[in-house]
Amino acid sequence: MKTLIAGGAVATLALLAYAASPPARAGDKPPILVGMIAGTTGAYGTTGIATVRGAQLAVEKINAAGGVLGRPLKLDWHNDDASATLSGQLYAKLISNGAVAIAGSPDTGPVTAQLAMRYKIPTIGVVDDGGLTVNPNGPTGQPNPWVFDFGLNTFAWGEKIGAYALKHCPGGLAVLHDPTTYGDGGDFGIKLAYDQAGQKIKIDDSITENWSTGATTGLMPQINQIKAAGITCVDVWLTPQDQAAFAQDVHSLGYPVTMFGNDETNADNTYSGLAGNLADGTISAVLTSSLHPSPEMQAFREEYEKKFNAESTPFAETSYDSIMMLADVITRANSTQPENLQKQFNETRNFKGITGDLSFSPGNHITISPAQLTLVKYDASKKQWVEIEE
Repeated sequence: MKTLIAGGAVATLALLAYAASPPARAGDKPPILVGMIAGTTGAYGTTGIATVRGAQLAVEKINAAGGVLGRPLKLDWHNDDASATLSGQLYAKLISNGAVAIAGSPDTGPVTAQLAMRYKIPTIGVVDDGGLTVNPNGPTGQPNPWVFDFGLNTFAWGEKIGAYALKHCPGGLAVLHDPTTYGDGGDFGIKLAYDQAGQKIKIDDSITENWSTGATTGLMPQINQIKAAGITCVDVWLTPQDQAAFAQDVHSLGYPVTMFGNDETNADNTYSGLAGNLADGTISAVLTSSLHPSPEMQAFREEYEKKFNAESTPFAETSYDSIMMLADVITRANSTQPENLQKQFNETRNFKGITGDLSFSPGNHITISPAQLTLVKYDASKKQWVEIEE
């Protein structure tokens, strides 16, 4: 599993330096503006940085090949600092500046999803990891008509983990999740698996977190409740920082549990780095295409590491695919008008992305399903996530 190893401040400075370089131009025609919103600081700062970097590499490749419709792409990205208010302001500013599409936001996806409908403009890329942000009534409900999500779908991760827990946790499962569409989406996916089996989650608690700073949340009351109930399987669907704090606190009580994570747990080394040996045995899932990379994926990872002196992440890779597909959509539409782009996104089938063959339809605006995931477990002795043989 590839990891992103970078301190937030240092990585953000490097990102700014890269963004300051002039974009490639295709002839003398004005650029096509693509807006991007991503929290490059705070609890999920590494995710935001990765999404921006992936998009930058896509724009660089597209422009080197002559741009789109004879025009270069220009990426205008901004840090929302996990603030819904700031995200809304940035979205409006980007639209005012002429952006033909908005990518993001990993942190404030519900805001950008709502504004996508208000402004009727495609919003793509990592939009709060899909889930309830894109499908507010669940995976079988109608999606947001203007959001096309390429991120790591919380429905899929939750359902995959829930199915495994059903088989291996006879004493029941506890789920601690944040109260946003991100955490609720993961919880929804886990419940899908349990409902299909006619079973219920034993403890289901919502935990408010501080995403803007990454400060950890006290979880001792929940741990004591879990211990009192005799539950030994816990999905901590929280930030990597809070997951690590949970591992430390439950260890301090001498209470052994099997810990499950979410799509952020193994996306980079934030959790494993903070938890150290206490991360051993943690179970999560990963894109199968990421675990067994194609030559195209491997080439991207090598280019990413060379460019940024850091290892790629799934968020960089899915962000890259979103911009590459946007260029293809603009070309096929022969237009940058929002309604024409929306139509072409809905008609995209089997687009060859580095993360696999990607498709959308009017009823499906999320690219990832449980069938595309593989379960993994952290091996602290090897400092890597290894595939679980089922």
